[in-house]
Amino acid sequence: MKGMKILMVMLAMWCAVGAWGQGWLRVIEALPGSLASGYEGPMAVPTNDNEIMIVVPYYGSNSVQIIRTDNNGNPIFERLIDSILIFGIRPLDDGNFIAVGRVGNQSTGKDLGCIAKMDKYGNIIWRKVYEFQAASDNYFYGVEFSPDGGYVITFISLGIITKNYGLLKTNSTGELQWWRDFSPIVPNVFNLRGGLTISADSNAYAVSANINDGDDSIIVVKTNLVGEVLWQKGINGPASSYISTAGIAPSDDGGFIVGGMYLNGAVPMCCKIDGNGNIAWLKAWNTSIGGGYIFDIIKTFNGNYWMIGSANPLQSSDYLMIQFDDTGQEISFRKIGTLQNETATRIVQLQDSSLLICGTGMSNNSMSTIVIARTTSQGILYSSALTGQLHQDLQSDCLPDPDEPGLAGWLVQADGAQSFATLTDSLGHFLLPVDTGSYSVTVAPPGPYWEVCNSPYQVAITEFYDTLSLDFPAQTISDCPYLTVDISAPFLRRCFDNNYYVQYCNDGTITAEDATVEVTLDPNFTYVSSSIPPASQNGNTLTFDVGDVAVNDCGSFHITAYLSCDSTVLGQTHCTSAHISPDSLCPPLPDPLWDGSSIETEVSCNGDSVTFTITNVGTGDMPAPLGFIIIEDQIVLMTEEFQLPAGQSTTITLPASGTTLHLEAQQAAEHPSGFASTGATIEGCGGWLSLGLFGQWAFDDDPDPFTDVDCQANIGSFDPNDKQGFPAGLGDEHLIELEQDIEYLIRFQNTGTDTAFKVTIVDVLPTELDLASIRPGASSHPYTYGVTPEGWLTFTFDDIMLPDSNVNEAASHGFVRFRASQTAGLGHGDYIENTALIYFDFNAPVQTNTYRHRIGQVNPWTLVGTTPPVFLAKKQVRIVPNPLTDSALLQVEGIELGPLNLVLTDVSGKILRQQTTQGTGFEFQRGELAPGVYFFQIERNGERVGSGKLMVR
Repeated sequence: MKGMKILMVMLAMWCAVGAWGQGWLRVIEALPGSLASGYEGPMAVPTNDNEIMIVVPYYGSNSVQIIRTDNNGNPIFERLIDSILIFGIRPLDDGNFIAVGRVGNQSTGKDLGCIAKMDKYGNIIWRKVYEFQAASDNYFYGVEFSPDGGYVITFISLGIITKNYGLLKTNSTGELQWWRDFSPIVPNVFNLRGGLTISADSNAYAVSANINDGDDSIIVVKTNLVGEVLWQKGINGPASSYISTAGIAPSDDGGFIVGGMYLNGAVPMCCKIDGNGNIAWLKAWNTSIGGGYIFDIIKTFNGNYWMIGSANPLQSSDYLMIQFDDTGQEISFRKIGTLQNETATRIVQLQDSSLLICGTGMSNNSMSTIVIARTTSQGILYSSALTGQLHQDLQSDCLPDPDEPGLAGWLVQADGAQSFATLTDSLGHFLLPVDTGSYSVTVAPPGPYWEVCNSPYQVAITEFYDTLSLDFPAQTISDCPYLTVDISAPFLRRCFDNNYYVQYCNDGTITAEDATVEVTLDPNFTYVSSSIPPASQNGNTLTFDVGDVAVNDCGSFHITAYLSCDSTVLGQTHCTSAHISPDSLCPPLPDPLWDGSSIETEVSCNGDSVTFTITNVGTGDMPAPLGFIIIEDQIVLMTEEFQLPAGQSTTITLPASGTTLHLEAQQAAEHPSGFASTGATIEGCGGWLSLGLFGQWAFDDDPDPFTDVDCQANIGSFDPNDKQGFPAGLGDEHLIELEQDIEYLIRFQNTGTDTAFKVTIVDVLPTELDLASIRPGASSHPYTYGVTPEGWLTFTFDDIMLPDSNVNEAASHGFVRFRASQTAGLGHGDYIENTALIYFDFNAPVQTNTYRHRIGQVNPWTLVGTTPPVFLAKKQVRIVPNPLTDSALLQVEGIELGPLNLVLTDVSGKILRQQTTQGTGFEFQRGELAPGVYFFQIERNGERVGSGKLMVR
């Protein structure tokens, strides 16, 4: 590595569990010559083998230096490539890189724009050069992937008199397909260093540049995918304040965020332009950070933005980092560095959410240097850490013992002014990077039969570069297996084979011997095959022998089943369950206040009627009544009480009308399951009047971990990269009860043009979900589960070899599922919003939809701290005629005379009409109502006494 010298190394640590741990900073001596800086300074990108590639342009020698480092920034290879300058580089799926820049033309002495494919050693695989203006210097600055697998590049041609700039498009081998010259539309452009991006919907490109119109200002040009200009927008600063662009990034609403600075006074600035070319806002950071230059901008996984550059330019400067949101609101800013005149030139976000920043600086002896740093997603560079081991305390003395086995995959959290998290590695070791401060360090056992000595552990980090070692012995409460099972499918299609995937684990303290998994397919499925043979089959119930399951061990298999065409309709819900044995829980003894009752619910379709059955399967009589509620679609039909001796049942029979009906029955307050209620749902009895509502309700409220139920509606077309939440939640706001667990299904599909070798999913876990409660579940392919220091979840599918959809559509899909509990302290009205990022190899992430739940009161007995409301018994409402043409009579049967209020809504819940009467019925006129289905409620003194559907011809 001739000519390269490491001048300084800050503390760097590496977490062996696969996710990066400690932040680090590296300073590498530059080669002799004019080191490019600012917009054209060093770049750093990840390689496909977990290394880092640094590209350093040198103007003086018209050459580029390639430096490759390990994941800790330690150089392992370098070379110099002559007669080329690189200003833009992107990693490719195959481990190579696409680079753009310029090369010299020996015959004319002018520069030509260049695009090249190179490997990680800097070897050129192919290279193409282009000239767009005779006797001019031609530069290629930015490169972006086009949706068809080619490349879009910004270019500028600088002649003595004329300047041309714009976009060009090549195919995947660099052959020119088209180029567009913007200079006739927007003259006076003098650089394109600002940047290039593709819109959030991948349907347009946007270029930011600088123009000289007396006062330097920014121009943004938006084009369609063939380079035709859709609009251009100029951004001007205050009077006599030159403004320069430093990059552009897409916003989720179709607009763009443009970063830059006012050159007079060195003030960082940022602007948002909406999708129509209008300025939404413009923000300047002229007071909070003391000024600085800005050279790059990116959008991060969580929808925020980072701008980077140089802070305090009139003094010895550090790297400057500013984080802000889509409204321009500052979130944080950081200063990183130890040298002089440090300038951050490029920033990328890696798949584990960390930020990789590259730039330049001057050492204490005034030597030019290359500075590369890796921080958390919040821009924090740590110098301290908590380390230690979690092990099984076989001696039961809460003391460390080197002979005791480590426990892998347990969550370690440090909570203080900031919170940090990690998982123990295969030997039970952990390394947790932290800032200075006081922390409560806890370990979360995966099952109920463990307790951890020293947890929580109170620590204080008072100095930089301080590492504290902690020991967490884990003792067993009961010698008992604790088996869990999870079953899921990515989607269900009628008339096709479908795959169910089963995962099982032992979170107990001893081996589960001779375990079996029993899978009961939905009646509309026919078993086809499975990855392991079933030991037996009884109708649609399959039993699989999975053998002994060791402590902390998991296994998986999948089942292929055909979903009938003839007996199903599009949108129908199908429920398949899995049960694992041994399935006995070790005591603790039940709560002495528990009355011994245990409620189960069932539902059946009997042709023209639906029957719900509530049974007390416990050993004790119910000493007092409990409540149940029945909801039709999204309308409450009845709320009544029941009281049952042990072993007794009660039934409720309703007319079958093709709607979705759900019954929820209350459990005793001290029931050992911890569930407040249990329910049953049915759709399609008596027809298919309503579909898509089955998933509003929790269908997996079994009081033990041994059973899991997957209920999904069959589908036609769908978004291949999405996130779903279960239960879906009631109504448009996806209303769920307080303390209701949520399961998330993240689906992905390779819709690219080549095989995906690695897929990484980053779930940006919101604070409303408890990290310690996360239970990774079934998946389509083997994965490695991890937790970033910020508490985000990572699911890594190494060597997945996922074919693209054009080659093998059926095999191009994948999914993963996990379960989470709500964080303590939430209340009614709070929202839980969750989004995931999906990486295919080294492509930019695909962001899923954001799934939103709202916490509210669904069941009447869930009001906390208040007396439950008194519900009047629901009365039968007779409607003649129904459907109506012009008018109808709505008669409430079995009610005394008195004031009644009728409220009519549409299917979205919008109130259309209210009507009152002093009798027991209403004369209802159709009026302006269009044909369709409407819902009504009849109330007396604020209490619901009747409800139902009103159909208009």
